[in-house]
Amino acid sequence: MRGKTFIISCCLFAIIACGTAFAQQATLRAPPYTGPMTPMAAQDNPAALPFYSNLVVSSCTSCNYDTQDGVFVLGPNNCFSPGSTQWLAYPFIASKSGNVRTVQLAITDYGVCVASSTKFTVAIYSDNGLCNGPGTQIGNSVIATAPAAPCSLTKANFGRAGVTLTAGTTYWVVATTSTSPSQMGTTTVWWGANPNIGTLNFNDGNGWLVFSAGVPGGFAVQ
Repeated sequence: MRGKTFIISCCLFAIIACGTAFAQQATLRAPPYTGPMTPMAAQDNPAALPFYSNLVVSSCTSCNYDTQDGVFVLGPNNCFSPGSTQWLAYPFIASKSGNVRTVQLAITDYGVCVASSTKFTVAIYSDNGLCNGPGTQIGNSVIATAPAAPCSLTKANFGRAGVTLTAGTTYWVVATTSTSPSQMGTTTVWWGANPNIGTLNFNDGNGWLVFSAGVPGGFAVQ
């Protein structure tokens, strides 16, 4: 059986594990999305200043995230790479202090194969102090359901999760799957934030191509 995968990159994504041994592994990345699109989701409570958000509409895309650049969040019985489990975490710095109400994530069902489940677990963790991964979970986790396709957003309701953040502090949004029937077959993609300074344009004589230099997953914490 293939192992469980987290991702490690300083202050970008979290941890790789295979059984009980930790080792660097290749990230399971999704191909660019080419299927039918859903209307872009309305911003959740747009008048409220978020703790953090990188969901910004680009004039070059139809979404407030990038459907050309995504990384899988997988349950062990997923339909893309059965036997592999991949979890992701991205950091953010809270812009204010207070209680988290919702987390919106640019996570959708993969859609290319038929997944037997679409749910996954969302939690907020402290930073481990080493700038390379989550530390301790804060409050309770939330079960979320991935929508069918971009430009929809997953909305995780943290209203009763008891997550309190402090301004200027680094935290991590973590997406995992479990061995419950509702998450075993989850085959989802966490799409990246719209291209920014971390994106490279490359022309090899056949036209311009966009390559991501570590674009983080799109999400908002409110």
